[in-house]
Amino acid sequence: MLADPYDAILLDLDGVLYRWPEPIEGAAEAVRALRDASKRIAFVTNNASRTPAQVAERLASVGVDAKPEEIVTSALATATLLAERGVGSAFVVGEEGLLEALGDAGIRVVDASADEVDVVVVGFDRGADYTKLKDASVLVERGVSLVASNADASFPAPGGESWPGAGALLAAIETTTGARGEVVGKPEPPLFERALASAGGGRPLVVGDRLD
Repeated sequence: MLADPYDAILLDLDGVLYRWPEPIEGAAEAVRALRDASKRIAFVTNNASRTPAQVAERLASVGVDAKPEEIVTSALATATLLAERGVGSAFVVGEEGLLEALGDAGIRVVDASADEVDVVVVGFDRGADYTKLKDASVLVERGVSLVASNADASFPAPGGESWPGAGALLAAIETTTGARGEVVGKPEPPLFERALASAGGGRPLVVGDRLD
């Protein structure tokens, strides 16, 4: 088996285990084979909008058995990184997965008028509007640091369409302010480091569908 020399297998989701809503042929069987070989697995996703429990449900619907604690999202990696830095408050462009991860890490989610905002955090947000992007940009222009869960400009949608991703929202803020956000998700190291730690460390094998 290709995975024999490796201790931990870090599996991407979209394009590896499924092309939503269809499963990738043989993917569920491959995951079962890895478990039978006693390989430690982490399911890794740049999608910061869903909680690990929601991701586990989605995987189950395509035949892949995964526990929430095996799932590492860019939201979790972002929250871990910021908590380690002592960040106390954040203005967030993002959805439930990112908001929950930050809250669980002890980081207060505040609005733009708060007396103290330590960081602007950007993730995928289907509810993002001009006001939210304007508020984020003003905070960054005032010197608040900018961190993104990922910089994916788009994501594959049903019918082969490409829809705007977190990177598109990040680009709007960067273009407005001239700032450059710190990116946590793939292909940057922080998400992989968090996933490897979650899988128990050792020598990792990363399985993905594209280098970026």
